[in-house]
Amino acid sequence: MAEPDDLPSLDDGEEETEFATIAAAGTIEEAKRKALAQLRKVVPLVNEADVDFLVMEEGSRGGFFGRGKAEARVEARLRPVAERIAREREEDGEPSAGAEVLREFVQTTVALMGIEAGVSAFESGDVVHADISGDDLGLLIGRHGATIDALQYLAAIVVNGDRRERRQVVVDAEGYRERREIALVSLADRMAQKVVREGGPIALKPMTAAERKVVHLHLKDHPRVTTASEGTEPFRAVVISPRRPGA
Repeated sequence: MAEPDDLPSLDDGEEETEFATIAAAGTIEEAKRKALAQLRKVVPLVNEADVDFLVMEEGSRGGFFGRGKAEARVEARLRPVAERIAREREEDGEPSAGAEVLREFVQTTVALMGIEAGVSAFESGDVVHADISGDDLGLLIGRHGATIDALQYLAAIVVNGDRRERRQVVVDAEGYRERREIALVSLADRMAQKVVREGGPIALKPMTAAERKVVHLHLKDHPRVTTASEGTEPFRAVVISPRRPGA
């Protein structure tokens, strides 16, 4: 197994090569970021969502004056499927025209915002993806994802141009969209349970159209509640209501 700060090594004789590295830092989150950065030296296009993290040691603050302090140690391991996808993206050579347009636009915009970050882009079917990686992307994501959603909206206009068949454009930062979707699904489940328990409608906080869609789709087949969007942008929100008998 790799020592802290070492790059991942290949294990001979295995059917699927595994990429993994271990990093140590003052906190678990710092160790995760460090391990991910080390992994990207070997597989530059890997997303955080494609990596499994194992906390080997949680660390400790130590006693007086930090005596006995132990660093947190985290292993970052690239999932086999994610590894193949990342390799395919690298081996494809020159990115497609749409992906390159998206990458250049996002990279330029991020730089103009004064944010140091790397941008990779690729096409999958009719969807063009851009992944932004960096140490602190909170400003880029914005409150409830408002800033990155606005960037994605503008990027879609740039990428599609005058195309008759418009492609979907996704701009993500360090797996934010996947984490946000998980949070929205959890919120939808909790509020649906509350609606069933109390018997009255509940209005969620205003969301973007993409976020409202996640809630609508998740509760679409719920046997006890229905959903609808009410209000005008940017204050349009999902309202969860009890399902009427026979509806």
